[in-house]
Amino acid sequence: MIDIAVNESGLENIEAFLAATPKQVDAALASTCVKVARWLTTRSVRGLAQHLMLPQKEVRRRLRTFRLARVAGGKGVRVWYGLDPMGMIHLNARQTRQGVTAYGGRFVKSAFIANGRAGVNGPASSNRQVFIRKGKSRLPIKKVTVELGDPAQTYIEDHLLGGSDFTTQLYKTFEHELAWRQKR
Repeated sequence: MIDIAVNESGLENIEAFLAATPKQVDAALASTCVKVARWLTTRSVRGLAQHLMLPQKEVRRRLRTFRLARVAGGKGVRVWYGLDPMGMIHLNARQTRQGVTAYGGRFVKSAFIANGRAGVNGPASSNRQVFIRKGKSRLPIKKVTVELGDPAQTYIEDHLLGGSDFTTQLYKTFEHELAWRQKR
């Protein structure tokens, strides 16, 4: 779970400077949350794809933005990151004579691409996956995945939320929304 802490004194300074009503502040804060979540999603897709050497399409598939909702202490928007291991087949995996290569310079020796099996843990039987044998015999085999969890979480905390870009964008958007509501 990634927590976002925002200094409310900065928001209160903007409110006082623009002499806004509480109704205008609530509306501006609501739209600011939605716009900053969209901004964060865009930055996350670009940054994580480059940092983890993944196609942007796959990162975008794993991001979800939830609607504006009341949370303890005000309003908020949740951005959810799917950081579970990703099947190597989703990285444009290609069979070679030595193994399987995939996007980002990934290579697994002695791996092969085959249809998965329908069952308790598997989706449809036509789902192609990358597998590797656990021993010298034909079975058992193991699905090859790419770990995303720790490197992605460190990138999100250090580069997206830890830097001054996030708070600057939040204050800038809040000030713009509040000023716009006062002009109407």
